[in-house]
Amino acid sequence: MSFVERVIGTIKNPKSAMEGIAEHPMIEEAVIIVGVYAVLSAISGLVMADKITYVFEGMEDMPSSIESITRVSSLVAPLIGAFILWIVVTGILHLVSLALGGEGKFYPQMMTVVGFSMIPFIFGGIIGILLISMVEPITVTISATNPWAAKDALNNPYLTASSVFGTLMQFWAAAIIFFGVKNAHRLSPGKSAIVAGIPVVIAIISLIWGSGIV
Repeated sequence: MSFVERVIGTIKNPKSAMEGIAEHPMIEEAVIIVGVYAVLSAISGLVMADKITYVFEGMEDMPSSIESITRVSSLVAPLIGAFILWIVVTGILHLVSLALGGEGKFYPQMMTVVGFSMIPFIFGGIIGILLISMVEPITVTISATNPWAAKDALNNPYLTASSVFGTLMQFWAAAIIFFGVKNAHRLSPGKSAIVAGIPVVIAIISLIWGSGIV
């Protein structure tokens, strides 16, 4: 089965696709998926940097070099962060799976499974870029009296919609992880659901915190 067929299979029938992927994991395919997600995250970061300007009270005359560094970091951080996220999440899910009696391997099985589970984030990244591009330019002033001003700015409806859509994609990713863990670690459906639910819980908490509810 080709890479494209495995991707399409993961989208249309994750149960069947994960059986083959867990049995014949190909880490290079997962790297491609994570790489595409990383590029989209970087583009999203650049668009966000164009839409939101941060001003630190008392540093209004910030040198242009610092602004350039900030812009570069908005590009580099997402590129690197996507791969770090992949490794960290895989490690956590693998350890929990082992604790529940799993038999799978971190590399290449779980790395590949989690890599393929990031396919929904590619769709989320595309929609996120479109939504962020609709945001009117915002200037956020961060001061000692209002250090969380940046959080308030994220309450923009388009940014909120982007976050909500990203969280919905996490549910889709969880379904892929469920079947992946079930096949890679030979866990029962109940235990697989526990493992797959971990990223969902984290995503929901992040959404709630970002919306200012807590």
